[in-house]
Amino acid sequence: MNNKKQLKDYYENNFFNIDNLIDDFLPYVRKVIDNYSMDILSAEDKEEILSDTFFVIWKNRDKEIILLDQYLAGIAKNLIKEKYKKKNINVDISEVENVLGYYDKIDLFSDERELIENLDLLIKNIKQEDYQILNLFYYNNKSIKEISEELEISESNVTTRLYRIRKKLRKMFDERR
Repeated sequence: MNNKKQLKDYYENNFFNIDNLIDDFLPYVRKVIDNYSMDILSAEDKEEILSDTFFVIWKNRDKEIILLDQYLAGIAKNLIKEKYKKKNINVDISEVENVLGYYDKIDLFSDERELIENLDLLIKNIKQEDYQILNLFYYNNKSIKEISEELEISESNVTTRLYRIRKKLRKMFDERR
């Protein structure tokens, strides 16, 4: 698989060739799903997520997508989170962090692996309160209102803290590069 492939590379005579895209990315997306589902989801759930991932890319075939592999991985991860939420499965961020270690087994490009490892380190080093909000929002798919109720802080406080956490992580990440 070539990580430089773009969505526009799958057009032939103004026709989007989803079959070629699937041929090129199926093993990669399958590995992402296997690793991020952490043996929690059934084989049927994984297959559904796999087909839905390619359906989403087909629906967005007219978009300008540069890093196709990362885009597909992002779609798959979001579909997994949705599936967890539908099945009322709460996944702690520490479990997902452990999954990041599995990237050694995935044939990812070293730049991507380095980015993931750097982000993983940054997340582990933020304040516990920030970590908790990040965990609830991104990994447990809780709404701002639900986080507000659970932590007994205002919704605007949750929103502001999420904004600041992301900004802080972005700044720390940029400084490490």
